[in-house]
Amino acid sequence: PAAAETLPADLEVAALWAAVVDAVQRFIAKAGVGGMDTVVLLPFAQLLPLARAAWADSRPSGWMPRFETTRTLADSLAPSWPVRAEAPSGDLTTDRLHAARLLAGSAPEWPRRDPKGFDLGVRRLVDLTQRLVDARAATPPTLRSAWVATARAGLAGPPGPAAGERALARLALEWSLDAATDIADVLFAHRPGAWVALRAGARELLAEALLAQADVPVLWLETARDPAALPKGRVEIAVCRDFEDEAQRSAAAVLEHLSRLDPGDPPVALVALDRVLVRRVSALLQRQGVPLADETGWKLSTTRAAARVLGLLRAAAPRAATDDLLEWLKSLPPPAEGGVAAAAVDALEAEIRRAGRTEAAQIDPSRLGPAALPAWDGWTAAIEPLSSSPRASLAQWLRRLTEALRRCGLLAALAADAAGVQVLAALHCGLAQEEGDPEGWGFAAAARQAEFTAGAFMAWVDGVLEQASFRPKADPRARVVITPLARTILRPFSAVVCPGVDAAHLGAGGAPEPLLGEALGAAVGLPGLSALREAERQSFAQLARVPWLTLLHRQAEGAEPVSASPLLMRWQLAAARVGRLLPEAADPREPRSVPLRPTPRPLPVAPALVPERYSASRYEALRSCPYRFYAGSMLGLGEAGELDDELEKSEVGTWLHAVLYRFHEERSAAGEGLSTDLVRLRDVAADETGRHFGTGPASADFLPFEQWFEAIAPAYVNWLHRVEAEGWSMQGGEVELRAALPPSLGPDGGPIVIDGRLDRVDHRSVGPGPSGGALEPGEHLRLIDYKLKARAALQAQVRVPFEDTQVAFYAALLGAARGWPQGGIEAGYLALDGRDDLAWVAHKEVAESAQALLEGLSNDVTRLRAGAPLPALGEGAACDYCTARGLCRRDHWGPA
Repeated sequence: PAAAETLPADLEVAALWAAVVDAVQRFIAKAGVGGMDTVVLLPFAQLLPLARAAWADSRPSGWMPRFETTRTLADSLAPSWPVRAEAPSGDLTTDRLHAARLLAGSAPEWPRRDPKGFDLGVRRLVDLTQRLVDARAATPPTLRSAWVATARAGLAGPPGPAAGERALARLALEWSLDAATDIADVLFAHRPGAWVALRAGARELLAEALLAQADVPVLWLETARDPAALPKGRVEIAVCRDFEDEAQRSAAAVLEHLSRLDPGDPPVALVALDRVLVRRVSALLQRQGVPLADETGWKLSTTRAAARVLGLLRAAAPRAATDDLLEWLKSLPPPAEGGVAAAAVDALEAEIRRAGRTEAAQIDPSRLGPAALPAWDGWTAAIEPLSSSPRASLAQWLRRLTEALRRCGLLAALAADAAGVQVLAALHCGLAQEEGDPEGWGFAAAARQAEFTAGAFMAWVDGVLEQASFRPKADPRARVVITPLARTILRPFSAVVCPGVDAAHLGAGGAPEPLLGEALGAAVGLPGLSALREAERQSFAQLARVPWLTLLHRQAEGAEPVSASPLLMRWQLAAARVGRLLPEAADPREPRSVPLRPTPRPLPVAPALVPERYSASRYEALRSCPYRFYAGSMLGLGEAGELDDELEKSEVGTWLHAVLYRFHEERSAAGEGLSTDLVRLRDVAADETGRHFGTGPASADFLPFEQWFEAIAPAYVNWLHRVEAEGWSMQGGEVELRAALPPSLGPDGGPIVIDGRLDRVDHRSVGPGPSGGALEPGEHLRLIDYKLKARAALQAQVRVPFEDTQVAFYAALLGAARGWPQGGIEAGYLALDGRDDLAWVAHKEVAESAQALLEGLSNDVTRLRAGAPLPALGEGAACDYCTARGLCRRDHWGPA
């Protein structure tokens, strides 16, 4: 019969290992077996050197027993056997390929009808199959037939709501029977002189089965603690505000514990209850130069190496976005290693943004400049292997991916990077195929059988990298170990920092097996919810053995409140019963006083950069904010164009100008009927819509504007006939003018040139008015600027005439280029936004405004050329959407 001994619950880790050695020695002496014939099974491999060191420190007489785990013992007894074809291999990537083929064979329509549900079914099938493989292997060979019969009987229920789950479970059971049990059989056949097993945390099914059927002396060493028993060491609790506060305080606690360590002291443990939080903590520690040993790692998909591979596949997609193309080109290694020169990528990006292309397929390589062609050629050469056919086997896709990575220089770069090597190994491509033997794991056969489209292959790569973990190589100088809670048991740490001790990450309870359920899972030997919860409770209770324990939890997750873990609350209640409080941890962060250093308001002076040429928009920028003029017109800075398909209002304005210009150019003569003009205007609009927007996404976005124009077209024709009845006729549209200021206004230091394009110029000559009255002598001109604005906004714009730059500038330009007409100039805006009827909004006193504008322009340029500063004004509506706001640092100025 097996003997059992419970080790003292209040021992620290070092004393506990001494107690383990003492118990093993007494058991060996009582059983009358030799040390070499005794096998001591430990829960996990990290405990092996601790147990051997504790035995050596005790200096016993006789041989050391074999300290093993079930896995290390099996490996020492016999080599690993190759996995049979299509049998569960334990390799998640390979098994999911086989599972997908099995499910698709039994339900051919499922992948097409419900892709997400099919993927979930594959994952659940693989998970349950592996658990059943482990449970069957942990069953003694003489009892396996009964185990199979029990499982089959439990899954043979009548049709009902859970019929789909039972069908998946039956498939998992039958597939699990293909897995070999050779490794477990070697263990069951092994006959040592005695068995000793150390139980800590979760139950190990195989170890329990081995010792249960053993016919030699057996000893179970129990390390369980009462989860409600208070720790004797120092325990402190930090209640944090939110995620970032918890991450910072955790990092500070680790640094504080490190500061107390002497050379030779055990390391500090950082427990990974919340993987995302601990990833942030490790980043904060790395900033402080703290070497780490990470036993948990993080998702391989979050590494730069994985991003490069996925970026290549996204850029090679048939409808790849130009953003994806540019992002991937910028991730390539230097040209000397097979990449593309940064200058070529910048040139290609400039041309793409200038053309407004959102898809790589829209780019015409014949129109690219010589500076951009190397980047384009490098991209097309790299993706050529991935574009050869839309459907192929997984093995063919992996060969194509490897070749594409080689062509762009990424294969060598990945092979030289720790994360890159793991990416290649996870995908079974590149160097992983050359150095390993995929046939041994059944992957090559599965990859030859599985067929994917390009999109499905990219999804497969994404899924593989998402399920794999990147484990960086441990720094030999590491004094901090990042480890899961279950791997902290019985390990000597100077202190343990455990963030994430909240109800969401510790003691949440878990979920039952989704396919088998709790009862049937227990019948076939799978640990149920109660066993999993007890293992978690024991793992947390074992933390009480460390000399110093810092527990942290946050009060909120975004806007949602978060409570402390029920396991922590149990400790707090136990402390309250004996009149003790678990102390609150002091915040080890040191507050720093940072003196205010407000950014001064910029006052640049650049007389050599003052331009000679001025348009209405350029001078408006100078009048609105001199610093914006400095950034845009003197330094030549500007925002890069957005790469999106959203229709901009400026594009609609360009279309409208083209429609009205063609309409007036093709109109034979004034006086035609309203209906004729309306038909012609709509025909021109339809033709220009096709020219400007074609049949792409912008065409669909333009549909609301087409409805708007249907409503505005009759109003425009009516307005046109009214002004023609008053004697006005169109003299020109889209009139481009350029003129130098008169010498009397030109400042010392060079000429000033003004230019621009006038939307429309109307005129009327001397003659009788519409009701027979005579007009004043001389030709009258009217400048019309089309605006997609509401009448009220334009009226507010011209309410103070000298503050409205645009039409005053155009009037001054017309007068300077062609001479001021004898009858004078009128100017204003034609409101075309459609919310009101078409409205003419006149700019009053335009002649005086034009003269004042020319004088102001001359004076401003003279001052700037003489060295006047260009201050950032920082007030008014000009600041709200200014592209130079980040440059002038408006939001960081001091109060002065």
